[in-house]
Order: sequence, then structure tokens, then C-alpha cells
Amino acid sequence: MREILRNMWRRKFRTFLTIFGIVIGMFAFTVMGSMALKFNKMIEGGKKYITGQITIMPKGTSFTGGGSNSMLPIDTLTEISKVEGVQAVGVGVELSLEEPNPDDPMGASMSFGTPPTIEGMDLNSNYENRNWKTMDMKEGKMIAKGDSDDKITVGYTIALDKNLKTGDKFKIRGREFEVAGVLDKTMTGPDSYVFMPITPARELLIASNPFLKSLKEQSDNAAKISDAALAAMPTATREQIISAKSFKVDDVTTMAGVSWKDGADSEVVSNRIKEQFKDQVLVLSPVKMGEQIDKASVMFNAIILGMALLALIVGSFSIINTMVMSISERTKEIGIKKALGASGWSIAREYTLEAGIIGLLGGAIGMGLGVLTAVLLNHKLAEKGAEIFLIQNNFLAGVIIFSFAIGIFAGIIPAMRAAKMKVVEAIREL
Repeated sequence: MREILRNMWRRKFRTFLTIFGIVIGMFAFTVMGSMALKFNKMIEGGKKYITGQITIMPKGTSFTGGGSNSMLPIDTLTEISKVEGVQAVGVGVELSLEEPNPDDPMGASMSFGTPPTIEGMDLNSNYENRNWKTMDMKEGKMIAKGDSDDKITVGYTIALDKNLKTGDKFKIRGREFEVAGVLDKTMTGPDSYVFMPITPARELLIASNPFLKSLKEQSDNAAKISDAALAAMPTATREQIISAKSFKVDDVTTMAGVSWKDGADSEVVSNRIKEQFKDQVLVLSPVKMGEQIDKASVMFNAIILGMALLALIVGSFSIINTMVMSISERTKEIGIKKALGASGWSIAREYTLEAGIIGLLGGAIGMGLGVLTAVLLNHKLAEKGAEIFLIQNNFLAGVIIFSFAIGIFAGIIPAMRAAKMKVVEAIREL
């Protein structure tokens, strides 16, 4: 080992340049890899949730976003609950935590991960996501049946960003709520959620949506008209008022999840719902949604890791070049060693190990710089709930092992060349 280090030091400038090439590659690999880990963690949580239910959405919308006026017909959801194999239908309302900033309309959509979101829950429903039945709490409790409408549970990132703890008051869109609990860190969507009872969520949505607000005002005004006054009105006017009266706050629903009975096949139940209500709602089966999520994950990982591996390939060729040049310069030395009885295997082992140490040093430095960069950026972005890197010990150990393996692999060809060198040819160089 001492001789290997001495040989590296004898050509320190070339060794430095080679190690520097590996540093760049492993830095990129560490940064990109930790970003991929974070993305995969988020995807894993989202997939776990979405594959634990049959998702029902308004017709004409998509899973990644829909129209602002899109509502689910409550009568249809009632009929869906009667489909064979369905255990329960859980209705909900989803909207952004804060009203859009007119000076920064793209602010929320440009964030990494799930933007701060209100999740209105029907606490009286028997619905239960089959994969996510409970959530770990950092403190307090999850809102449940019997809680008042002013109670909320906030995600880890929301609590961190707003400096909230159990018992604190939190004003949302001009309305004050009390924090009943804070979720433990999940590294996925719920970290950015505020869970509240569905009634206040509906009221907040109506207040922020001009179309729904207008319908509610018309309904409130129509409710003040007596039956006698209504009967005296012209037919056309009477029909408009009756239509306005039909609007109910309890009918405002933007999403729904369907759980299936024990022993039932989720795909069979999903297909039954599709066949019966394909003209009224959009039905997303858990299996097919899981497949779509997997495809997106594979593509993202391929892009990120492909960029990092490109840098590593460049570093590998740098090692090969350095070792080939080193062997050419040390032909006399190899000849003397062989003349003194050194075997080809010992020669090959020495040069392969030297290449491995170069890769190891470059990997350790590159990994250290990558971790430092990821930690600093995460710390900077943590206040906004936009951490984009995930550092895991097993990944870091893999980076070190991989960098050593890259060095060994890159050094094999030059080492074999040195091992096969003839003593007579080497002695001629003397």
C-alpha cells in the first residue's frame, strides 16, 4: 500500500487531475442520486395512497388538475355506493391553502412536490383507504368524527413553515382554525396538507369560486321567497327560482374515493363503476394508476441517473488514460520486478489496486461535496417546504463502493497489459 501511495505521489499532478475527474462524476452522481431518492420517496407515498382506493373525479378533468368549476354529482356518488363490491364512498373537497397571488400566479405550481393544499374530509363517512388507514402523528391527533368545524390537522411542512403546534390558532383564507395535531414527517404529499372537516372546506371553496358563490347567493335569495309568492310568479321566473333553490352547499364535492369490500377485486369493482357511470364521472382504477406512476418514476430516474453516469464514464476514461501512461513510464520498473521474481498476478494486482484507490479518493471527495451541497440547499429550501434532496446512509455507502469499483474496473485493462509485459522487452528499456 505504501508503494502504491508513493507511486501516486511521484506523479501527483496527473493523479490530482485524474482524481478531480472522478470527483466531478461522483459529485454529480451524489446530487442527482439524492434528488432521485427524494422523488422516489414522494412517488412511493403517492402510489401507496392512490392504489388504496378507486378514485372518482369530475368528468373532463385529469388526475393532475381539473377545471375550477368541476364538481361531482352527489346523486351519482350515492348510486356508486350501491354498486356490488363497494364498501363506502368518501367525498372530499380540495383547494389550495392560500388564494393565488396575482403578482405570482405560477408560484404554487413551480414548487417541487405537492403545493400547500386544503383537504376537506367527510368525517362521518365509513370510507377508509386500504393502504393508508392511519397516519403517524408528531403531536396532537388527527381530526375525527365528532370534532368541531374549527379543528384542523396540519402536515409536517405546513407546521414548520407556519411555526404551528397543537393548540395554536391558524387563519386560513380569513377564517380562524385551531390546530388539533401535527402529522409526523412523511416525505410525501401529506406533509403539505391541511386536513379539515368538509363543511368549512366547502365554504372556503365557494367563497373563492365566483361561479359557486353566485349559485349560493341565488339559492339564499330564493330561499327567502315564500311558497305563496312563488306561486304567483310567471312560470319562467318560478322555474328559475326553483332551480336556484336546488343548490346545496352539501352537494359541493370535487373528489371522491371508493373503498371495496374484503375479498372483492378492485379492478372488477372499478370496471363495474366505469360501465354504469362512464358518462357522469371519471373513474381511475388503482392498478392502472399504479402502472402510470411507475412509468413516470422510471423515466425520471433514467434521465437523472443517465446524466450522472455520463460524468462517471468520463472519469473512468480519465483513470484508464492515467494508468496506461503510468505503465508506459514505469516499463523499466516492471521489468526489474519481473526479473527479481515478481509474478504477473502481483503486478496486475498492484496497478489495479492503485486505480481503485484513485477511484476511492475521488469518490469520497465527490460524495462529501455532493452531500454538503444537498444539505445546504435543503436547509435553504426547508423554510418553503421545498426540500429536493434525500440523503440515505445506504446510498452513500453505495457511492463509495461504486467509486472504488469504477477505479478497479478502469484499471483492469492497463494492469493486464503490465502483467503480460515480457521481461526481455522491459529490460531493453534500461
